Amino acid sequence: MELCSGTPNHTRDSDVASPVLVRQQTSGRTDETGKQLIAELSLPLLAIVLIASFASAVLHGAIGMAGGVIMAAILAHFIGIKAAVPVMTCALIISHFSRAIMYFRDTDWKIAFRVLLFGCPTIIVGALIFGVISPRTIAIIFATFLIASFPIKYWARKNQIETGPRLLAGASVIWGMLAGNVIGPAFFLAPFLLGTGMNRMVFVGTLASITLVMNVLKLAVFGATSLINSQLFLLGALIGVMTIPGNWAGRSILRRMQDSEHRLIIDFLTVLMIANFIYLAAK
Repeated sequence: MELCSGTPNHTRDSDVASPVLVRQQTSGRTDETGKQLIAELSLPLLAIVLIASFASAVLHGAIGMAGGVIMAAILAHFIGIKAAVPVMTCALIISHFSRAIMYFRDTDWKIAFRVLLFGCPTIIVGALIFGVISPRTIAIIFATFLIASFPIKYWARKNQIETGPRLLAGASVIWGMLAGNVIGPAFFLAPFLLGTGMNRMVFVGTLASITLVMNVLKLAVFGATSLINSQLFLLGALIGVMTIPGNWAGRSILRRMQDSEHRLIIDFLTVLMIANFIYLAAK
């Protein structure tokens, strides 16, 4: 996969250097689609991607999630979903690190530790599975888990779910498997975290710390299975840096937002993302 100035050309194979280059290396572990993928982005289009990174980070900072899955959806149209997930994993390490610092005092470390204790093993399993499934399957998984998030959220709200240690541990195991395969598994984990009684600020801080560790673990697995190289890492780092000011801007919005508005925005974005990933799976 290449990022370079010029017009997209999916059949050219050139050794000419370009100002910005991202090429996906082939390996026995990558799927056939990934091997043939040569995507070129002009510099103006790259600028649009970085601006979108800032905008999605404002949203992520304001509601605590969704920014990563939105950027993954945008990138999937340019570089393919198989490459978009590792790139966004790199970007989200930077993004979540900045938010973890911002909300350090609001984080419930006891809950974060329990989620990671039970979720980390399945994150590794999920990331290994991601390396061998097709892009279409990945898109279907994204759409399926987002669709499933609706009944989970409404069930939790209707029953005013109270999350105890055992329920949180069980939810963390399932979340970890999803986290290894997709960007944005917080849609599943959110009702269980909120069920512990935490407020919006604690929720955002705790989730930022959890997902920071999650993405570091995923990146290690992706690196070991040749799903990412230094050039894809550079693209992810560029996107990640652009999210830092967006996170700061989003925090000020979060402080003024009502709980009902917070839920409505998440539901609206979920519907948009479901439509997007169904489209990608059908292509």
